[in-house]
Amino acid sequence: MRLPEINLQELEKIKRENFRERLEFQDRYVRWMKMTNNATWSSAQKAMINKKPANSTRRVYHNHSATKRRSRN
Repeated sequence: MRLPEINLQELEKIKRENFRERLEFQDRYVRWMKMTNNATWSSAQKAMINKKPANSTRRVYHNHSATKRRSRN
């Protein structure tokens, strides 16, 4: 079996670009969170958490109020 040739310099360039994009996204998201009221922010988080992935074949429900918590004694 022959292994593919990997250009390590190109791979490093892609890695740096992905890291930069991730930091930019985090900065934009933090700015949005600071400028958005809690009700809007909470609704957006709920929609993202409950969103069914496009390739998912099963249903996923997130009902945190139905989860019974045990006390730590």
